[in-house]
Amino acid sequence: MRKINILLPLLALMCFVLPAQAQAPETEALEEFASPGVRGMGKSRGVVISYDRLPNFDIDSESDDPRVGNGQGHIKRHNQFMVRAFAPILNKPQTKLIVGVNYELEEFNFEGLSESSYDLYRYLEDKNLKSLGLQVAYLHSLNERNFYLVRVKGELNGDYTHDNINITDYLKTTIDLAYGWKKSPDYSIGVGLQWGYTFGRQRVYPGILYNRTFNDNWGVESIFPANLRVRYNANEKTLFYAGYRLEGASYNLYVDEPPLSEFKDLELRRTDIKGLLRMEREIYDFLWFAVEGGFRQYYRHRLFDEVGSRDELIRNDLAGTGYVGVELFLVPPRRFTEKNR
Repeated sequence: MRKINILLPLLALMCFVLPAQAQAPETEALEEFASPGVRGMGKSRGVVISYDRLPNFDIDSESDDPRVGNGQGHIKRHNQFMVRAFAPILNKPQTKLIVGVNYELEEFNFEGLSESSYDLYRYLEDKNLKSLGLQVAYLHSLNERNFYLVRVKGELNGDYTHDNINITDYLKTTIDLAYGWKKSPDYSIGVGLQWGYTFGRQRVYPGILYNRTFNDNWGVESIFPANLRVRYNANEKTLFYAGYRLEGASYNLYVDEPPLSEFKDLELRRTDIKGLLRMEREIYDFLWFAVEGGFRQYYRHRLFDEVGSRDELIRNDLAGTGYVGVELFLVPPRRFTEKNR
């Protein structure tokens, strides 16, 4: 399964599109043209590399199909790795066009697997579930108060390798639309829709943007119901966050061993929620790192008998567990931001 910055209704667009949630760091620019960002938000990210680990949790599986049956197991670790890169194709004060690429993978390591273990567990063991994506985002300020954003993203999600990849078998698309109001340099709100996979199956999800800075230290960044974070700015080089984040994924699987191989094309969908604490800290000018930890609880984890189907083949119950993640990211050097002031 895959982490999908998740995210995320409405300004999942902002998180996915402008890696630092589409903030405009310059107060002067905000006075002329509206944007979703507010004073105090972290810097825009150009390249992001992250790794998460979730250790030691149980899994129980049930199926109404007698060919598949039920199973139980223990997952020693669940690894998630991600690389994303963003580049502005058009970067004017009123209009921004941004292209992004991402590569993400997830793998499960089970405890004590054997030839008689549950078929799904044996298939997922050390199997890299991948996501390779390309996205284009368009952010336009109508005036000093109003803005809108459109994002289109295509991803290849599934169990493919370099030898067997077929674009039509694994392609999944997401479209985000948002409209917002910049009330002041410290306050932005907005509404939007996402046609995507936040809750596993592709459908339309609404969202509400609420970004607000209360003073020099405290602020809130929210794309409800997908995520909410309370921000504490210790200084210009150190930020702390506390909140939650919904994450969802959908993977197409083509299994080559029975009994799962009796189904033409399977789809693994999942949705989970993470309660988190996070710290971001500058290492040197354009290089930052982040450490994040918390508790992950799965809301839904299902295997379907066909891509896009509503018929559940396997219902998985995964126990909640703690997690820890680390991240490195590149931001614009100070000389570039100071030049634009």
